[in-house]
Amino acid sequence: MIKSHIIYYLLLSILLMGAERGAELRTLEPVLYGKFEARYKPAQGEGLVSSFFVYNDDTPNTPWVEVDIELLGRFPRVVDMNTITNTSHLRTHFNPFNTHLDFFEYGFEWTPDYVAWFINGEEVYRQTADHVADLNHSAKIMMNIWNPVFDDWVGIWDERVLPRFAYYDWVRYASYTPGNGDTGTSNDFTYQWQDDFNEFDTTRWEKSDNHTWNGNQSIFIKENAVFEDGHLILCLTDDEHIGYQDQTKPYVLWARADGDSVIVRFSEELDPQTSQSVSSYSIAGVSVNSTTLMPDQRTVKLDVSGLILENTYNLTILGIKDDAQPPNTQMGQWLAIDMPQPLSFPLMINNAGGDFDDYSSDQLWSSSVEYGHMNGNYQFTDEGINNTTQEDLYRSSLNRVVSYKVRVPNGIYSTTIKLSENYYDEEGERSFDIFAEDSMWVSALDVYTLAGQYNAFDTTLTGIRIDDGILDFYFSAVDYGGGYEYAGPFLNAMVIEQDSLFSLETGPDIILREGQIDIFENYPNPFNPSTTFSYSVTQPGKTELVLYSVTGQLVSQIITRYSPAGEHQVVWSAGALPSGLFIAKLNHNSEIKIKKILIVK
Repeated sequence: MIKSHIIYYLLLSILLMGAERGAELRTLEPVLYGKFEARYKPAQGEGLVSSFFVYNDDTPNTPWVEVDIELLGRFPRVVDMNTITNTSHLRTHFNPFNTHLDFFEYGFEWTPDYVAWFINGEEVYRQTADHVADLNHSAKIMMNIWNPVFDDWVGIWDERVLPRFAYYDWVRYASYTPGNGDTGTSNDFTYQWQDDFNEFDTTRWEKSDNHTWNGNQSIFIKENAVFEDGHLILCLTDDEHIGYQDQTKPYVLWARADGDSVIVRFSEELDPQTSQSVSSYSIAGVSVNSTTLMPDQRTVKLDVSGLILENTYNLTILGIKDDAQPPNTQMGQWLAIDMPQPLSFPLMINNAGGDFDDYSSDQLWSSSVEYGHMNGNYQFTDEGINNTTQEDLYRSSLNRVVSYKVRVPNGIYSTTIKLSENYYDEEGERSFDIFAEDSMWVSALDVYTLAGQYNAFDTTLTGIRIDDGILDFYFSAVDYGGGYEYAGPFLNAMVIEQDSLFSLETGPDIILREGQIDIFENYPNPFNPSTTFSYSVTQPGKTELVLYSVTGQLVSQIITRYSPAGEHQVVWSAGALPSGLFIAKLNHNSEIKIKKILIVK
C-alpha cells in the first residue's frame, strides 16, 4: 500500500512537472443555498480565469452542483455566469464596463427555485428552468485563478504573461431564509458574515495545496494564496517564482500598424513614465511622435509619421519598466510589426468553415488578421437546409461564439447575420442577444421559434457606427441549450456592407436614414440641476446622447443604448457643471439632432 502511494505521487509529480502554479481558497464548511457576493479585480491575459463560485467537491457521489462567476482574462467586457448539473447552463454576459480595470461587486442568489446573478448590486440574469431543482446539495464557497487547456473557451495560453494576480477585497454570505430575512430579493436571505481579508481566518477558510484536475494546466499551492494590504491575492506563477512577487521583465507580445499609429501589446501592466517615453521605441524610416498608455495599462499606442502600409517594419523597444515594486526593466526587444491588409466590401464571411462561393473562410481573431472569432467550435450537419440556394453555407455553424471582430475604416455599416438552427427542435432551447458596438441590437433571438429547424434565417443590423476602426459584435446566451459542442450563441455566415465613411475630424460625409427621429426636446430648459430629455424614433437602433460645451469639448456621455421604436425619456443631472450654454447631440442610426440647453445656477 505504501509503495503504491509513493508510485502514485511520483507519477503525479512527473506529470505536473513544469506546470504553472495557481491558487484556490475555499470554505471549510459547505452551505445549501444563499446569497453570495464578492468584490474583486480579475487578472488580465489570454488563457486564464479568475472565479468566484460554489461547488460540492466533497460529495463526489451526488449530482454535480456548481454556480459560477468566471471572469476570463481575454474579455474585458464579458462575465461568464454558469450553473452546472449534468451539463452547463452558461450565459456569456456582455458588460458595459471593463471588468479588468478596477474592483467591482459580483454576486448570485442560489435558491431551490432560481439562480440570479448580480453586478454592482443589480440583477442582470436569472435561471428558473428545471435544472435549478437539481442544485440541491451543499457546496463550498470558492475562489481561484487558473489556466485551462480549453483554448476555445479562454484563448491560447502564453506563459510570458506570468505572473498574474487576482485581487479580492471582500466576500459576503447570507443564508437562505425565505419570508424571514433581512437582505436580498424579497428579503429572503439573512446576513451571516463578511470577510474583509485583513488576515487569513483559518476557522472559515482553507487553501488548496498540490491540487489540480483534468483540464487545469496549473497546480494549486498554498503559497499562492496571499493575504496582504487588506486583500486576498490569488497568484498564477511559474514553478520557481511563487507567491505575490513579480521578478519578470515586461515583454512585447505583438505590435500592429493601424493607420498613423502602431499598437503595442505588452505581457503585463507598465510603468507610465518609461512606457510613454518616445525614446523607448524606434522604427527604421518612421518617426515616433508621441505615445499613449491605454487604460488597460498593458497597451501602448504610438502616433507615427512616415509609415507606408505596403512596406514591412520592425519595432525596437528599450528600457520599458513594469509597475512592480521594485520595477523590472526590459533591456531590449526586436519584433516585426503586423501590417494591415485592407478588406473590400461587401465583406462576406463563412463563419463556420472555409471559402464558399464569394464567402471568405473563418479564422481566429489575432493581431495579424483583419477579422475573426473569439470562443467557439465548428459543427456541421448533413441535413438539407430550406429557404436558400446556399445550403452548405448554413450547414456549418460556429457554436458558443462570444465575440466577432472586423477591422474596418471608420464609418456606418450594415451587417446581415445568416443563421440556421440545426440542432435544437423546441422553442426556448437556445436563444441569445446580439450586441454591436456596445449596444444591444437583437434581444433573445430564438431561431427555431422564428424559422423552425433546418431553415435559413437572416437578420440585418443597420446603421452601425464605427469610430475606433473595429466593428465589435458580442453574443450573450439567454437559453444556452443542453450539451456543450452545440450550445450557446451561434453564427453560420455574415455579410458586412459599408454604407458611408467619415473621419473623426470632419464627421460623416453623409447622414443616413433621415427622418427616424420624430422629436428631440428637454424640459425644463433652462434647468437646475436636472432635466428630462425626450426623444421618439421610428426605427430601432443604437442611440447616443452626448453633451458638449459651446467650444466643442466633450462634457458628458449621457446615454449609449439600443432604442426600440417608440418614445423614450432619460433624466440627466448637471451635477457640478457650471451655469452656461451647452450643446446636446442625439445620434440615432447615424441621424443627428442638435439642441441647445441652458444650465442656470
